[in-house]
Amino acid sequence: MEKKNIVAAGDIKTAEAVKEVLLKGGNAFDGAIAGVFAAYMAEPVLTSPAGGGFLMAFNPYTDEEPLLYDFFVETPPLRLKDPEFFAVEVDFGDATQIFHIGAGSVAIPGTVAGLLRVHSERGRLPLKEVLKPALRYAKEGIYLSPLQAGFIKLLEPIFTATEEARKIFAPEGDLINEKKLFKNPDYALFLEKIADQGSWVFYEGEIADATHHLMVQHRGLLRKEDLARYRVVERKPIKISFEGYEIYLNPPPSAGGILIAFTLKLLEGQDIDPWGSEVYIKNLIEAFYTTNLFRKDYIDGKLHSEGLEKILQEEKIIQTFKEIFKKRLNLWGNTTHLSISDAEGNVVSVTTTNGEGSGYVIPGYGVMLNNMLGEEDLNPRGFFKWDKPYQRLPSMMCPTVVLKDGEVIAALGSAGSNRIRSAIVQVLLNLLHFHFHPQEAVDKPRLHVEGNTVYLEPPLGEKFKSLIEGLYKVQPFKEKSMFFGGVQVVAPPQGEGGADPRRGGVVLVFP
Repeated sequence: MEKKNIVAAGDIKTAEAVKEVLLKGGNAFDGAIAGVFAAYMAEPVLTSPAGGGFLMAFNPYTDEEPLLYDFFVETPPLRLKDPEFFAVEVDFGDATQIFHIGAGSVAIPGTVAGLLRVHSERGRLPLKEVLKPALRYAKEGIYLSPLQAGFIKLLEPIFTATEEARKIFAPEGDLINEKKLFKNPDYALFLEKIADQGSWVFYEGEIADATHHLMVQHRGLLRKEDLARYRVVERKPIKISFEGYEIYLNPPPSAGGILIAFTLKLLEGQDIDPWGSEVYIKNLIEAFYTTNLFRKDYIDGKLHSEGLEKILQEEKIIQTFKEIFKKRLNLWGNTTHLSISDAEGNVVSVTTTNGEGSGYVIPGYGVMLNNMLGEEDLNPRGFFKWDKPYQRLPSMMCPTVVLKDGEVIAALGSAGSNRIRSAIVQVLLNLLHFHFHPQEAVDKPRLHVEGNTVYLEPPLGEKFKSLIEGLYKVQPFKEKSMFFGGVQVVAPPQGEGGADPRRGGVVLVFP
């Protein structure tokens, strides 16, 4: 069967930017870079060039195995007595959540360095060509989808926190929406500078100067010298076998990959058929619960330890947790992801984030800085309590590639904070164990276990509430929700993809 180009993205405009570059003769790597820079226009709440991320790359002709590019954010060395750092409350309807923003929440960003490293090593088209779709969106404007406009409305306190942010997201006083043309001419200038001068201009040149002065003025911790010493790290992925497939996952210091690998080790060989049955639900809940115990005992606080992933080979430890898992079974009565495979066989899985944004925009360049130092998930010991400067923050993000006999079966990943790992595990099971088509694998209802609470999408909540209640607190959702992640999958053998409706995902397939 002739190979096709397959793109699964969080928004149609992001996917169209990828398609445009592939049709110009670019490869999947060019497409991924075009897509992420375009996503800052199409999905401005979910990503930014001033955030961080991870990209898994695989070229079946030149790579023996997939390679992971780590360009996640880092801790700055400066400590201030009173950094500008404050809480904002966001109302989600059913619940409210506190986010921490301000200049003191900005970590050292990696996205520009990471994407341009991938371009220099694997891209084919000139960078100017790759950035054209994003540049056009920024100059001429686009209409946001109702979903993306809704995200901005949700985070209004952050996106109107400073004058520079209001200039972009509320230019006439009112917040932009899906009916108003959304432009960002300053971002167009940013892209032109990057196209001309590469990542140097962001990390050492005039954009770095603008960022430095902004941070000094507003009691932030980030400085120009921190930007200048940022480095992308190429890492060997965690590789595990599962039911005859080879699964490649994001290694430490990211937490997502090692925890997904552990959950799959617990579930391999278990009777979990049929999908959605009582036995399936019990196994999934207890596997996630046991993984949380493993995380507490062996992972938290140790993500920077050399060779941590070797713990997955320690049969004694794995066996101990398998026993816990089986005993427990007896008790029963603001991220975006892009997956691309091109007609030549290259695959890319890239997850990027800006947190919720710090509220601060680089003056004159239209780019919102991240608030990663204010993300509770990434700072489990408390804010400003990291051990060392220039250390990657932990992350659940986990671009994933699946091979069988050297052939790419799927590339996938998810947005969704702590729910990323449970979303990826469930979609992997749906693809590899239950053999659902990619879209069906993504669409199936999900559950998530956090502490002693089980969150379930319909109809799982109504169906199993009484079964679960004796052991856990149950939180059924009334409808499918972005809370359960946003998984985007490409499956080259079928010439298909799966895009997550929970976050407005789309799939494009073309010759």
